[in-house]
Amino acid sequence: MKSRNKNFKNNLKGSGEDPLDDFLSRAERKNSEKTEKEETTGGNPGRTIFLVIIIVLFGSYFFKGIGNISLNPFNAISQTAFNIQQPSEDLLNRMNSRMVEMGYADLNHDDLRELRSQGVTATFISNVRALGFEGLTLDDAVRLANANITSTFMAMMIELGYDLTLDEYIQLRRAGVTAHYTSNVHDLGYRDVTPEQLIRMQRIGLTTSLIERLQQERGQGVPLEDVIRHRISNQ
Repeated sequence: MKSRNKNFKNNLKGSGEDPLDDFLSRAERKNSEKTEKEETTGGNPGRTIFLVIIIVLFGSYFFKGIGNISLNPFNAISQTAFNIQQPSEDLLNRMNSRMVEMGYADLNHDDLRELRSQGVTATFISNVRALGFEGLTLDDAVRLANANITSTFMAMMIELGYDLTLDEYIQLRRAGVTAHYTSNVHDLGYRDVTPEQLIRMQRIGLTTSLIERLQQERGQGVPLEDVIRHRISNQ
């Protein structure tokens, strides 16, 4: 017994460490390892679930009564874009004043918004009327706008010598005829080309470069109808 006590004392003495300090150090390391493990694994799952429930309940309470606010970001963006595109009250009032001056009365703001959504503005109507269509109706203005007809296109066709009806303008644009194409055909010597021929030429894909090539092969005086027939037979 004395011998074991003596050895134990010698071991303590040889180690140079206080046994109490050693015990506390080992306990602290064990507690630290446990804490680190909890942090790595997410800690107590019951506590996490409890916090999630609290957050959900708080969120439900917070958003109660504001259901009219969209939580969908795409809906919010679309609504914002829609609001930005809408004309202001001041703009509608000024448009209405010009419309009344031109004889288009009894239009409310909804009517004006509908016209603008179709591409019809007071400026567009004024420009078309200035080209000789003073009896232009709102329905005709919408038809022109829907056919992507601009007052510039109409003015250029008039400059090229065409006296067209609104229906003829619409037929030309729907066939893909432009003032630039018409002008190029004129420059190649076919100044008497008719609207019907222009429509046929566009539909068969007759380009001005092909006309130039045939003129080089057959001479400048090759009739336009021969050019059209050549294009049809070589499609």
